[in-house]
Amino acid sequence: MRFTVVTVVSALAWMAVGCGKDEIRVYQAPQDAPPVAAANPQGKTTQTPLASEIPGSAASGSSSPARSESSASERPAVPWTVPAGWEEKPASGMRVASYGVTRPDGRSVDISVVAMGGGAGGELENVNRWRDQIGLEPATEADLAGLRSIIPAGNRQVVMYELDGKKAVLDGKYPARTLAAIMPAGEMTVFFKITGESALVAEQKPQFLAWLKSVDTGGGGESAPEASASSSAPAPASPAAVSGGSERASGGGADGLPNWQVPSGWKAAGPKPMRLASFDIPDAAGNGDVSISKLSGNGGGLLANVNRWRGQVGLAPLEAGALAANSKTVATAGGDSGTWVELVGTEKTILGAIVARGEVSWFFKLTAPSAVAAQNREAFEQFVRSIRF
Repeated sequence: MRFTVVTVVSALAWMAVGCGKDEIRVYQAPQDAPPVAAANPQGKTTQTPLASEIPGSAASGSSSPARSESSASERPAVPWTVPAGWEEKPASGMRVASYGVTRPDGRSVDISVVAMGGGAGGELENVNRWRDQIGLEPATEADLAGLRSIIPAGNRQVVMYELDGKKAVLDGKYPARTLAAIMPAGEMTVFFKITGESALVAEQKPQFLAWLKSVDTGGGGESAPEASASSSAPAPASPAAVSGGSERASGGGADGLPNWQVPSGWKAAGPKPMRLASFDIPDAAGNGDVSISKLSGNGGGLLANVNRWRGQVGLAPLEAGALAANSKTVATAGGDSGTWVELVGTEKTILGAIVARGEVSWFFKLTAPSAVAAQNREAFEQFVRSIRF
């Protein structure tokens, strides 16, 4: 039987109640009694997808360590491969699963999977909670772009934070480090986290990344959003294979993309991580890249997204009061309006438009060497203006 993460959380809800800050401790774990292997006459691994709305395909690899007969009857099988050396721990509270690694000198790390509804408070709130746990000062919304990285989890791309504490917060002897990945999964957000003694977390980083890559996310390609992982992003869809000034058929399509007029010379590039559609702009001076993506709500905030783009071309972040002077309003053919920015760096330029429409935000972005972006500025603006939702 295949279970979704929603089913897993529902099954665990009665076992423990409440969700608070995870306490970080260093301790010598007692030796557990050897587990009793659960019967499996076929010798097959049960894999389960994380998102119920995505049709699944079983992940490859070995199964997690065997559970006792009683726990196996109460808890569904996990949808990932547990790295060698990770000791399974009892799950509690909002945790779907818990693991640990302990060294003879007392250093340890704690590994957890937590699933919560919606955006679970937002990306910045969660990052600052993790920072507080290891003795770091709070970050600002503008800081997030420089702190996050994109990594593979199953067949998706998700955001990860690596937070390196400097204070001896663990039993007064060790600084701590945290790696945390945020995966939108339908109407839930799933957090994968390893935290503990800094050097041991760094040692376990390859295992942590391999663990995330093994997660059975099903057959879809839902990826990290353009701006933030605090809300679900839609699964990438194939862009219309149109170029040379053609227009997508009116009425939209199953991919959920709007209609638009594609400038001559643009080449449909197929779906890519974090995108609904992509185009290449071939040029001898360096190709231009056009991306289209969508995110629920305000996508983390207009200023945060503009500052993230500014950081990508080497520009300093803007203060909130300076955004209006560094942007303009652009209107689409369908009557929607958005914010247009031109971010010229020393080597490359980003032209971008962010259109808030109903309960979602759309991101249209051209990234290219500055000379190529300048040559294609008018074409890209006309592309944005041609959009009809």
